[in-house]
Amino acid sequence: MSVDNYYSMTYTAPFSATPITVATTAGGTVIAAANDTRKEITLQNNGTQPCIICLGGTPTTTNYHLVLAKATANRDGLGASITLDWYKGAITGLTESSTTVISVMEIID
Repeated sequence: MSVDNYYSMTYTAPFSATPITVATTAGGTVIAAANDTRKEITLQNNGTQPCIICLGGTPTTTNYHLVLAKATANRDGLGASITLDWYKGAITGLTESSTTVISVMEIID
C-alpha cells in the first residue's frame, strides 16, 4: 500500500460499543455480520467462559475454528483476543455453559 493510499483511508469504529453476550444457544450468536468493507476486526473475551468461534458457519462443540480463552474475572483484560485483518465474513460464537461477553472492534474502509 502506498503512503498516499494509507492516508486517504477512513477508519470507522463500530456504531455501538455494546459488548456481545454469547450463550449456549443452538446455532450460535452472531458476533459480527459479514462486511466487505472490513479492514480489521478484533475480538476479546471479557467474560468467564471460553468462547467457541466459527468463521462463516454455525459453531458447535465439534465444528469451530478457534476458542477464545476466558478471563479470570469479568472485564479484567486477561481473556484471549484475536485480530483478523483478512476475514470479511460473518463471525459466530457459542459457549459450552452459561454465557460470556465478547468485545468487538471493527475497522472499516
